[in-house]
Amino acid sequence: MVLKRQWLMFVGAILLFCMVHNIYAQAKEAPSNKGTEHFRKLELAHDSTQYAHELFSIAQYCRRLGMYEESKIAAEQADKILWQVLKNKTPKSKEDYALYEEELDMQIFLMDLSIGRKDCYLVLSARNMTLDAATTGVLAYTMYDYARNGASPKELRPIYKQLEFPRPEQLNVITRYYWETGKTDQIVKEINKAQRKTAWNSLPDHERRILSRRLENACLLPSLSLTTLSECLRIAKSMYYPVSVGEVLYEQKLPEYFSMYREAARTCVNHKKPLYALKIYKLIERLIIKTIGDDLQFLLRSEQHELWEIMKPYFEEMQTFAYENRLFEGMVPFLYSNRLLMNELFTGTSFQYHRYLSDTDSRYILNTQSQIDSITFNKDSFRNQTAQDTIKRLQNRVARRELEKALINRIKKEVSPQLPKINQWNEIAASLDNNEAVIEIFSLPYELVCETYIAIVFTKKQSPRLVTLPSLPLEYEDEKIPYSKFWLPIKEVIGDCTCLYVSGLETLHFLTFANIHHENKYIIDEYDIHYLWSGNDIPRIKKEKEQTISGISHKKDIFLFGGADFNYHPSHLATEQGFQYLQGTVDEVRCIEKILSNQWNIHKYTGKDATETAFRKLSGQPLESSVIHIATHSFRIIYHPKVRNDILHVGGLSKHKEPLLHTGLIFTGANHTWENLQQLGTDDGILTALEIESMNLSGVELAVLSGCNTGNGDTRYGENIFSLQRAFRQAGVKAQIISFRDVSDKETRELMTDFYRYWQTGMSKQKAFTMAQRNMKNKYTNEPNKWASFILIE
Repeated sequence: MVLKRQWLMFVGAILLFCMVHNIYAQAKEAPSNKGTEHFRKLELAHDSTQYAHELFSIAQYCRRLGMYEESKIAAEQADKILWQVLKNKTPKSKEDYALYEEELDMQIFLMDLSIGRKDCYLVLSARNMTLDAATTGVLAYTMYDYARNGASPKELRPIYKQLEFPRPEQLNVITRYYWETGKTDQIVKEINKAQRKTAWNSLPDHERRILSRRLENACLLPSLSLTTLSECLRIAKSMYYPVSVGEVLYEQKLPEYFSMYREAARTCVNHKKPLYALKIYKLIERLIIKTIGDDLQFLLRSEQHELWEIMKPYFEEMQTFAYENRLFEGMVPFLYSNRLLMNELFTGTSFQYHRYLSDTDSRYILNTQSQIDSITFNKDSFRNQTAQDTIKRLQNRVARRELEKALINRIKKEVSPQLPKINQWNEIAASLDNNEAVIEIFSLPYELVCETYIAIVFTKKQSPRLVTLPSLPLEYEDEKIPYSKFWLPIKEVIGDCTCLYVSGLETLHFLTFANIHHENKYIIDEYDIHYLWSGNDIPRIKKEKEQTISGISHKKDIFLFGGADFNYHPSHLATEQGFQYLQGTVDEVRCIEKILSNQWNIHKYTGKDATETAFRKLSGQPLESSVIHIATHSFRIIYHPKVRNDILHVGGLSKHKEPLLHTGLIFTGANHTWENLQQLGTDDGILTALEIESMNLSGVELAVLSGCNTGNGDTRYGENIFSLQRAFRQAGVKAQIISFRDVSDKETRELMTDFYRYWQTGMSKQKAFTMAQRNMKNKYTNEPNKWASFILIE
């Protein structure tokens, strides 16, 4: 008995230790409260000078958190306030001089934020002029202070030389500016001057090394040629040091050896040595992958966007180079792999902890995510803030970022980092069957190659071929699909292949392959078409299908939403309604229910029950192999900077820059919010893509968005389409059926019921969809608008 009691006490002690340790560990992971402290000091500021100082501290803190835009907003506001103070002030003391020095620091900080951004050279030049003015002010009042204390002109001269701008701690930023703007002579002048000063030795060793290498580069680049190319590559290699994504985002630029390699590649191109340039560009690709490394899967979407802005010039240059030299061996495969790399890094899922959330029982993680959502979807978050609200909005964003960082740090301990595999074309080809072909359609950088679309096509036996396509207007009329110019060149490459893997949402949103026809013969009669987010997914998708075929089938769950009550009253004129009632969606849901009720578990939400709240409750549920079918209106609004209203939409326009706020789905009660121009909140019947993105729908096999234009959204070069499809993919959904045009209720119902009828017989969902579309084509041969607008994308 004594031994048993001692054993129980020992076990209890262990459990108590584990509980205490867990609490301690979670306390260590808790988000920092530094942001709260910064904003508290801001509130207590007693005058404009102190307010500007505290606001500048917030700007610096935001930058450490990787919040580039927020940092810029706070710093510019601080600089504006302090500059106004200085304009109305006559310096009389060292404290007054210190204000000029702080204003100079703000200017340096703002310049540092802008360096490396391709579209900011004009801003940088203007900033440099302001810097010169601030520097003159600092120097003038420094000299004034020394003279007032009795210094003679002879004594002032060496003091002036020592104070001459830039100061050693500013030298890196200023010479980086000269590097980015091509002013190599200024780099030589400033670094040579700095090396003669005693303050040079006060710089950290690594910074002196970087500056010395920059000086070597500045001397070499103006006369760079094939004879000095090896020296350029040697310097670039000697400059290499490993950096994290966090460091790249903080600096807002890639390390300098990237631009050295780029200059070497350009020199090869200029001297007609494209194959040598190709080797260097491939090296740059490898460096990009190595730099991003293990951090990629833990990036927030905002960080992913910032990273793209930094790397965009390199991808634009590599793709343009490969296209312009496409006749040389290896160029088309390089262009294809470069495209896949860009897709995977900048349009793939970001900060994907959804699958982890679905398996975790950590109260800390779930509570943290709940707090993030409450800040993100707070009613005020959707308002266009007034100047008075800017600080409050900034504070909310900082609080959210602190929570996100704490959550990422916790998950990093549980999830092994892994860079997604970027397949080479031959690896993808090896996974194909003999009758399968890959077609990747995309646009080249429109700033560099005017509105050119290309297709890269290959098969198991045919290496990648490049097909330049005719310019594609925003929409094709049905009879104007360019069969001869668009399809025949592709057909020549694929030969006898009848199964096509097609990717390229930036073109598919206005040109679906099912609509390509010659006279009354459509290509869906000849081909099975599989639409993909990226060709890189082909090996994974084929492997998953093999496992599914060999696995045990089980009864699926389907969640049907339709016939939502938008507060439509028949006595009102239709023009008074934001969204009219859709009787066809009720019929659609009933027909699907009738087909599937004997084999699937039906969960139906219609009328008053078709609410945003009901849909939200699916988040985090065990949804393995489930289907979500939503038959309702979607909406699309356009960004317009001159809209002056707190509401999400005013006549179909919005001032909100967030692209996933510009599209969404409509549920019961939406008209009250939409028509009365109320501020967007949660559970108001208007479900934005931004809200869907935050949900956890891991395991959902298929989401069917049965409405008009559910695949459309804001398109950004390099970042693809910010649409409902993207949001559902981020939430963890594996495949989707979406539309790219207006669709009619009757024919949509026919297409959907045919699809489910085929699918429940045991066909794959892709085959079932193809069969349903062919049926519709046979019924409405001359009316592709009734069936060709939908695609199933994996």
